Amino acid sequence: MESKKDLRTITRKDIAIEAGVTETIVSYVINGNRYVKEEKRRKVEEAIARLNYRPNSMARALKGKKSNHILFIADDIKGEYFGKLISEIDGLAYKEDYFITLCADHQDEDFVNRIYSKFFDGIVIGSASFPLHNIQRLIDAGIPIVLLEIRDYSSIQGVYGLINTGLYEGSRRVVRTLYERGRRKLLFLDRVSTSGNWSSMDDWRLKGFTDQCNVYRLEPVVVSGCRTEDELSAKVIDLLASGYVPDGIFGRNDPIALVGMQACQKMGFNVPDDISVIGFDNTRLCRFSSPTLSSVEIEQSEIARWVMDMMMSLIDNRSSFEKRLEVYLDTKLVMRESV
Repeated sequence: MESKKDLRTITRKDIAIEAGVTETIVSYVINGNRYVKEEKRRKVEEAIARLNYRPNSMARALKGKKSNHILFIADDIKGEYFGKLISEIDGLAYKEDYFITLCADHQDEDFVNRIYSKFFDGIVIGSASFPLHNIQRLIDAGIPIVLLEIRDYSSIQGVYGLINTGLYEGSRRVVRTLYERGRRKLLFLDRVSTSGNWSSMDDWRLKGFTDQCNVYRLEPVVVSGCRTEDELSAKVIDLLASGYVPDGIFGRNDPIALVGMQACQKMGFNVPDDISVIGFDNTRLCRFSSPTLSSVEIEQSEIARWVMDMMMSLIDNRSSFEKRLEVYLDTKLVMRESV
């Protein structure tokens, strides 16, 4: 059986040898632009299937053709945040005659191979779990890439777009706000992940929370490793029952913060009198919880504008840049009843 490395390096020459035809015939079959006798076509198709070859349409795009199609990879395609962001980007992209496709990060090695096999003019990555080596691989291949800086990308080399959306400073602002209100026992609630991709210290939200706690010489406590919201709720309840009662909770996003709020209320604690709670993303949920949830708002319209500005620059003039394109945006804390 071929290894994954072998599968990724299969070429048209390999297909031609396997099928017993010329490379020209292989190209005709793959491109569908010339007549090929049925017997030879069948041999080529069978060879393609045996070797698991995926034609690299991106390479054709980089030679001058365009699909007017941009791929957006996110780690949470069900949430309101990315839905709203995609809507903002789509409106701007449409004016440039481009279409946006939203795709979940499938978090396996074959995923990037499938990206290669499709025809995209550029890729936006808004996933904290997309492997760094695969990002580097896409950039090295000459594909226009824009990264939303959810985590530390300082190790990534080459020409690409980087949008710092203010997650780190926004998280530090949360800690400062809680501290100014006399909160000293702070708890961070991490993402729920069925695939086990929880935050590490290169995640800007967790790092911002931890760094600001260290400034105040507070002992940060993190609840992580949960695969479902029910599991997260149970962990918070167990923590409260064990005697550790935080007076401030910071949820990595709004749904996570609300899980923490409900767990506290189930255990008889009052929000915000006993425990203050703050979320992130400022989704519509914040206005309909009881009490209403304070949250950090990310300027999605600004992000969308910069995504398209950078992407158009990289698609049209990538070779003229000597280093990555960068922009730093800010967030704001929307205060409601939970603090």
